[in-house]
Amino acid sequence: MRLLKTIIKWSLITLVPVLIGVAFLYSTLSKKINKDLVASLLEAKKNIRVDIDDVRPSLFTGKVNLEGILIGPRDANADNGVLLDQRTKPSPSDTRIIISKISLKINLIDYLFGKLSIRSLIIDGLDLSYYVDANGDHSLDPLLDPPRYINGVINPEYEIKKKRRELAKLKRKLKSDEDDFLRESFNASEFPMPTTLSELVIREGGVSVRLEKSGNNVFFSNIEGDITNFDVDPNNLRDHNSAYLKLSSNLKVTGADARSEYASFDLKASGTIKPFDPSSGFLNPDLVTDITVLEGSKILSLPLATRLASTLEQLEKAGLDVSVIDDELVIGRETTFSLGLKNYVIRAVDALPVIINGNQLIIDQGSWLNTANDEHLINASFTFSEDISNKTFEKSNEYLSEIVGKGVASAVSELIFSPVTKNGNIYIPFVSSGDFNRPKVRPSVVLKDMADAVKEGLKKDPLSILKGILDR
Repeated sequence: MRLLKTIIKWSLITLVPVLIGVAFLYSTLSKKINKDLVASLLEAKKNIRVDIDDVRPSLFTGKVNLEGILIGPRDANADNGVLLDQRTKPSPSDTRIIISKISLKINLIDYLFGKLSIRSLIIDGLDLSYYVDANGDHSLDPLLDPPRYINGVINPEYEIKKKRRELAKLKRKLKSDEDDFLRESFNASEFPMPTTLSELVIREGGVSVRLEKSGNNVFFSNIEGDITNFDVDPNNLRDHNSAYLKLSSNLKVTGADARSEYASFDLKASGTIKPFDPSSGFLNPDLVTDITVLEGSKILSLPLATRLASTLEQLEKAGLDVSVIDDELVIGRETTFSLGLKNYVIRAVDALPVIINGNQLIIDQGSWLNTANDEHLINASFTFSEDISNKTFEKSNEYLSEIVGKGVASAVSELIFSPVTKNGNIYIPFVSSGDFNRPKVRPSVVLKDMADAVKEGLKKDPLSILKGILDR
């Protein structure tokens, strides 16, 4: 799920290559392209500091290569337009974008007719790092604001954007209309002209995210993939507002020390995106994607699973081994499912079946997670394997035989397990809600404890129960 959250941020970052494209075209026409010009054009648009080792253009083919790109928080060097070679080293920051190399190819003819056509954009060696604070705010967001100073002169757009963001944050804390806080994000009107990108290729990418609320870290490594057919016309978003995404990556979730590993997934994603809200123009990706989780992916700790296991104490007393739920969870079969994303809410487009440790977890269609605040509502079911189910029934009969006798043990066991048995296997439907990191989990069926089952059996057939006790 955090992968989709990162995709949102990547939609924001697509602005950077667009600005680079504009910078290249401007400078091509003036025949003065160099790394200082590219950096100054980018820094005049966004609240960032840009460092570039080298820029190599080809004016005749529309190609440009950039090497050693660092994008981070703005400082006095950027505010005052200091030349790159005269700048002091940037301060260390946990919010930054490092790219080894960018290869860009632009259609110069289209630009002359008022259209920015990027034929290809290849990003090698991406290293993106940011954090999410306890309120759900991303440290990347301020970088996308207008700068406060441009060449030492105050920029009036800065205060306007700052006030808009502060108001948006307040409304979000008050759980106001979601559309209000979307307005702090990038707007399609910031594109200088209709823009197409035939292919954006990411090679050897990595993303690290620190989650201050939970103290966990999320790492995406070995990111490989592309975004194709990116088409945005700020004046006609209903007809020109689309892209196709295809990515693969390894996802790891660790504790605060970055050593305690909670999950490791090998993922593939592919799907269509509508990046902007057609009515407002604000960035609000409408995404439907197929997510494939490869066999062998594992979860070492899942709050939802732990909470579910804790609610099954009555069945555990009757012989059910609940440790398989909150133990290390290993994906036993490659699984593909469809997820949707809009208004920062991930939703299950179809039911999501996953084989875990030989058992089956099914998340029902319509279940959702709000990535802005981690609120969620998941309707799901956990079906124990045939082997575990049969062993549970046998163990239950043996245990109950010691209490009520062999003659009626099976009847009492049936009273306990019949509400949670489906097709011969133990089946636990449940609901999870609230904060995803501290979920409220409850079974969707009434669980009968052993004492109540014995009492009910006694009421139905007191003589058999009594005979069973005497026969022990």
